[in-house]
Amino acid sequence: MVAHEGVRSRILATDLAAHVARVASFGPDESKFLENYKANAPVITFQSEMTLHVGNHTFHMIHMPGHTPYQAAVIVEEEGVVFTSDNIFCKVQTWLQEANPDHWLKALASLRALREDTFVPGHGPVCDKRYLDEQGSFISEWLEYVRGGVERGMNKDECVAKLTAMTGRYPMDVGQDGMAPHVMRLNVANLYDYLTGAGIHKPS
Repeated sequence: MVAHEGVRSRILATDLAAHVARVASFGPDESKFLENYKANAPVITFQSEMTLHVGNHTFHMIHMPGHTPYQAAVIVEEEGVVFTSDNIFCKVQTWLQEANPDHWLKALASLRALREDTFVPGHGPVCDKRYLDEQGSFISEWLEYVRGGVERGMNKDECVAKLTAMTGRYPMDVGQDGMAPHVMRLNVANLYDYLTGAGIHKPS
């Protein structure tokens, strides 16, 4: 497996039992999918970019943090296709549980600058560059929504409990039915930390 070096470091440092328990909490059917699960750390890693020549195809991987710190886009040059990982959620609810909105918007700008125009997103149907504005607008709208709570003096727990209006904007992706309230709480908690410089966004 090939991935950003941060993916390997994170997998190797993960408490597997705690990770399985956390994912199992997402819904009643999750635990059975994790039976005998073993993390598969990548054996080839890169930091900013890497190109692989496989048969008649060129795979160009570019680090594009945003949804998470170690997201990467994979460009299949001969096909004119880009696999964007989770920096695009096309027409489905966006998860921002670890997102850095500033980095994410920069990643969308980088995708816009590519010559390729067929995007395979991490979630939702295949799209093209026309969807980038909608994705970026939704991220910005989420950020301003939580910022409003912070500016009204709400603490983190109050924001997580009360900021629920974004739930119905998009449907959840296939297999995520019923998870919208959980996703909303994760999104609000992370964006609160982002706006206040706390949690994973605390300056080092």
